[in-house]
Amino acid sequence: MVQVSFSHLLGSLKLWAQPICVTILAVAIGGLPSASPVEGGEPISGFSSDVETLSLGGRLYDNLWNVVGRRPPDTAHPSFPEVVKTYNEKTWRCVSCHGWDYQGRDGDLGQVSKDEAFASLAPAIGRNPAELLQIIRTGTHKNITKVLSSDQMKALSVFLSRGQHSIADLLDKSGAARGVSERGKIIYDGACVRCHQADGKAVIYGEEGDVASLGWIARNRPAQALHKIRNGVAKADMLKLRFMPLDQIADLLAYLQQLDPQAPDP
Repeated sequence: MVQVSFSHLLGSLKLWAQPICVTILAVAIGGLPSASPVEGGEPISGFSSDVETLSLGGRLYDNLWNVVGRRPPDTAHPSFPEVVKTYNEKTWRCVSCHGWDYQGRDGDLGQVSKDEAFASLAPAIGRNPAELLQIIRTGTHKNITKVLSSDQMKALSVFLSRGQHSIADLLDKSGAARGVSERGKIIYDGACVRCHQADGKAVIYGEEGDVASLGWIARNRPAQALHKIRNGVAKADMLKLRFMPLDQIADLLAYLQQLDPQAPDP
């Protein structure tokens, strides 16, 4: 009965009530969570680094065009390597060059290309967002300044500085989550099951090539799953779980990886 009440409560709460959600879920799991090491930090003059700003930056990183409700240019991004074949519209997404793990060619995308355009974003971690904002405005990414508002540009810059997580802390080398699935089930039953259902096969906003199954995505695209769990989906009204500490995110992913075991391998 308690878990059902979580589902109805969390399904109706808006982002302004997310601190309440944290407390409810934490009590169910066994204590209040400590602050995530990626969030917070010293105040940044002229920039907000609250969880909503960070998750907005994460959705812009995923697909800024869906966030702003506009179509990307018809031609490929001039910096995207020609040897990598994909749809032109996908070349205008941050994630297409820097990856769901934020490591570019040093991570998963290194299996696709070692082109310098596929740069790791590790040097951005902890950097002054104002400096990152200037790089975006004047460098190879300057075209996106035409479609993003000032606040959206700041959110993206803050995400790059303070919103990245370390994949190695959350996944082992095989891609398995470093979490406890039993604890993850409590979170899933409270925050996710109302939309995605018990089998994780309902209301799926995946990427091209994904199977419509949270279990399949969590096992075969774990870095993608982590990013969307924390920041939400750019075109969906999804609860963003960035307010939860990373160990609980790992617990949730561990549970998701057990769902729908009959889903076909890629």
